[in-house]
Amino acid sequence: MPPTIELRPKTARRLVLESQGLVRSASFGRGKKAVAEAIQQLSYVQIDTISVIQRAHHHVLNTRIPGYQASMLHALQAEDNSVFEYWSHAAAYLPMRDFKYYLPIMQGFAANRPRDNVLVQEILKRIQAEGGLQARDFEQVTGKKSKGWWDWKPAKHMLETLFLSGELMIKERRGFQKVYDLPERVLSAQVDTTLPSDAEWARYHTITMLRALGIGTARDIAYAKPTIRRLTKNSFKPDFQRAIQDLLEEGVIRHCTVQGQDYLVLATSLTGIPTKVARDRVKFLSPFDNLVINRQRTQRLFNFDYLLECYVPEAKRKYGYFTLPILWGDELIGRMNSKADRKSRELVVKNLFLEPGVTPSEHLSHAIVKGIARFQFDQGCDQTNILACSSAALLKSLKSALPSLNR
Repeated sequence: MPPTIELRPKTARRLVLESQGLVRSASFGRGKKAVAEAIQQLSYVQIDTISVIQRAHHHVLNTRIPGYQASMLHALQAEDNSVFEYWSHAAAYLPMRDFKYYLPIMQGFAANRPRDNVLVQEILKRIQAEGGLQARDFEQVTGKKSKGWWDWKPAKHMLETLFLSGELMIKERRGFQKVYDLPERVLSAQVDTTLPSDAEWARYHTITMLRALGIGTARDIAYAKPTIRRLTKNSFKPDFQRAIQDLLEEGVIRHCTVQGQDYLVLATSLTGIPTKVARDRVKFLSPFDNLVINRQRTQRLFNFDYLLECYVPEAKRKYGYFTLPILWGDELIGRMNSKADRKSRELVVKNLFLEPGVTPSEHLSHAIVKGIARFQFDQGCDQTNILACSSAALLKSLKSALPSLNR
């Protein structure tokens, strides 16, 4: 077995960023094809309902694909059928090539979730006859109106059960609402629907996640798919261990260390690690971005302690409701609390915080201004208002640049 490789922290971060499509300005190209390639490389893109700024799935793709439009993702799902929705560590858009590897999870849901068979038959009968339907199309089934998002109707419960069990799929979203349809009307004939063995699943998942992560521990590899361990009859832990060992012996993956921490890495990822990363513009990442979603990993590799405080009581928040990590070169150097006011088309930066040890400079100021200009455009805003900053000097510099941003 080849010897363990020791990576410098900076080298490791650049390898991770390259794998995440965050080094070059158009790592995946442009247009709809680039969106499909990005989702394949990342393995999943998390869906989230919070819309303080652009929703997470659009934000993640916008960060990586110049000229990204929400219509591109919609077309991939509703027209091309090259991506599908299902559960990763959360609701996510997934590459259709991976569909078969979610079949064990679907079987687990089918075996463990209770169902109302009479209601199920009514739902399937209507969708068979009428085509894709939304949850609101079933209000008459129960004769009850929902009192709020927490009070799901029985029909909606069953729709989700059928979806998680693989008996229905999400054909598209209309106004962010799911349209449920039969799998045979969503899956193309080319989609592989053979059930993978435990060993096949573990091997594939290990490779695809390491390709997306750059480097990762066994815990990092399993982070995005925890439901596979809870919802299937067999534990995949031994299979993961066996898959990792086999891949090491075959030379497909290698051991590496970063500051004494053991990691795994694809051998092919060790070639072409960027020797430098541009620092001309910062990138504001979604809290649900694949780079930072695993908070412990983010702390280990980037020394960035991040918590999304929208789930924290207001009185206990340190930085604000919805802060965005700031990526500059190969470092996470701060966070921005912002909101897109869609009526006034104004991006409101409530506060911008630099990490301890990050020194404001003219270079950094210019990079932040360029980053805000891009972010403002992506949010559909025409102007930016910066209210506060942890550095008075940086705030002054940013405010002086506002006239060039506002149009």
